[in-house]
Amino acid sequence: MRYLALILIMVSASKAIAQQACFAPLRPDAGYLADQGYEAQEIRGAYRGYFSEVEDYLNCLNHSSARIRQEATTAAQDYDRVLDQFPVQPGQGGEPLPVPRVKMSETGTLFLDFQAEWLK
Repeated sequence: MRYLALILIMVSASKAIAQQACFAPLRPDAGYLADQGYEAQEIRGAYRGYFSEVEDYLNCLNHSSARIRQEATTAAQDYDRVLDQFPVQPGQGGEPLPVPRVKMSETGTLFLDFQAEWLK
């Protein structure tokens, strides 16, 4: 009975992961399909199916991007509250002074290191 429960948990977890993952479609190869004996109508159908999958894939990426952008914004706000609630005192090891704040720009770019070389 425990094994059945474990299997059900694993199946439901894999479905949840699959729903959040975006898989790029494979582009059809007309030459290969023709060599394999596919008819013109089937080759055209393969391309139409591919374009439909591309649209689904891009929509998935947009949804995932919006979701992670919101999560990162919330995390940045949480981090700022943590820094306010638990400030770093001079002499505390491990933390640079001043402690870097995390800011999100409107473009969705997350700057984790305000002293990054490429920002200078």
